[in-house]
Amino acid sequence: MSGSRQARGFTLVSVLLAITMLTIGLVALARTQALLTAAESGVSSRSVALAIATSHVEQLRSRDPETLVSEAPAMVDGDGQPNAAGPYRRSTIVTVDRDNLLRVRVLVDYPKGQAPVELASLIYRPTP
Repeated sequence: MSGSRQARGFTLVSVLLAITMLTIGLVALARTQALLTAAESGVSSRSVALAIATSHVEQLRSRDPETLVSEAPAMVDGDGQPNAAGPYRRSTIVTVDRDNLLRVRVLVDYPKGQAPVELASLIYRPTP
């Protein structure tokens, strides 16, 4: 055996550095997964709120324009049906833009939403 020793394998420092880098990567990946899951939940709730608003606007458009009035906020379920324990809150605002034109706005608040979903529609009202 000669006096020079050949370096083989990994040093303790290089192993610790590799483990640290792997740990940082895994923590970042776990955090990203948690954020994506939370974002998907918000998108799902917003999508249901949009469907509720769309359905209600279509229902209002099918009514006689003379009977349309603003509605106070009401709790509804995921199908838009009135339910005191529903997670969504729907309200309707009807304003007269002109003698023969109504503006109907439907707002739906949804769980964890920062701003409500709002749909607006103009409805022609024949003048008497």
